[in-house]
Amino acid sequence: MKLKVIFAGGGTGGHLMVGLSTAEEICSRFKEAEIMFFVTDKKLEKHCIEQRGFRYRQISAKKWEKSLKNIFIFITVTLLGVIKSLLAIRKFNPDIVVGLGGYASVAPIIAAKLVNIPSVLLEQNVIPGKANRFLAKWVDEVYCHWRGSIKWFNKAKAVRVTGTPIRKDILYGHKHRSFEKFGLSSSKKTILITGGSQGAQSINEIILRCLPKLELLADELQIIHCTGEFGYEVAEAAYKQTKIDAFVCSFLDDMGAAFSVADVIICRAGATTIAEITALGIPAILIPYPYAADNHQYWNAMEVVSNGGGYLLQQLDLTPEKIMELITDLFANKEKYDRMKMFSKGMGIPNASVNVVDNLCKVVGVKGAQFALIIG
Repeated sequence: MKLKVIFAGGGTGGHLMVGLSTAEEICSRFKEAEIMFFVTDKKLEKHCIEQRGFRYRQISAKKWEKSLKNIFIFITVTLLGVIKSLLAIRKFNPDIVVGLGGYASVAPIIAAKLVNIPSVLLEQNVIPGKANRFLAKWVDEVYCHWRGSIKWFNKAKAVRVTGTPIRKDILYGHKHRSFEKFGLSSSKKTILITGGSQGAQSINEIILRCLPKLELLADELQIIHCTGEFGYEVAEAAYKQTKIDAFVCSFLDDMGAAFSVADVIICRAGATTIAEITALGIPAILIPYPYAADNHQYWNAMEVVSNGGGYLLQQLDLTPEKIMELITDLFANKEKYDRMKMFSKGMGIPNASVNVVDNLCKVVGVKGAQFALIIG
């Protein structure tokens, strides 16, 4: 069977990666599948899509902001986006449109509804984003990661807890090969530091202030630090002044390699990142982005912390001393570390891509018997 799917959304790397993971699962089942992404004008999104061999189309989109001027611009841009989406959808003729969240998903989902194309939403956060809350009543089904998200979709036809799709390279990284790739040692503990696809300057600055103390542990610890575009040069220079074995980069295409060697991760609490680290069971020091809509990163982090899978450190409390205290505590107490690793992995849903595509197939009418043959 030839399945044609449009993925619509973006604005952040997390939204896009969920779509790429789902597309990967679809292509593994349907060898003649046709995939199209409707995304924003961000270079990173286009790069990630092109790298994986999928087609994309840029759609007019604007964030919702509460001011008379911005509301007018939002409505105008969204109407233009709906018209462009209608033309593109009619030309591509998909079996289903999948909304990934974010403002870029609004126009394509509305367009799909106008021409009676089935559609679904993927929601990764505990507290759903405004776009998905608004679109829930327009789609056939909503797939979320957290059971606590269901109450936000009371106008949806159907809500299912599937988990957040994760790319196969994340799940099946080769540890030994990854140590070689980064030029690091398999005999040392590895700390992975990342601020997500766009980096996090406040985390970068605190970690660089920690380097003198971390250097005292250089015989035991090594670091992979993904800084984002704006912190890279300063961080690279700082690490060169220490004895710490480190791999520093602005952006890492192969996060699966980094996850495969990470003993501890220091990161934001973006939903996709949390889905990935819990699927692998990596203990985390989570520093939620304090300006995220509805403070959703804080609530994502709280889910992990309340289940024993990591520490929560608010940005207001972010100090070198606190970071060092948490790192030392994790590595000095093996029993606590192992317990945290177990609790983290217990939260994970590594088969989320399978769950989502199973449900997509039901929406578009692929029967169970045919489905079994396809994946066999």
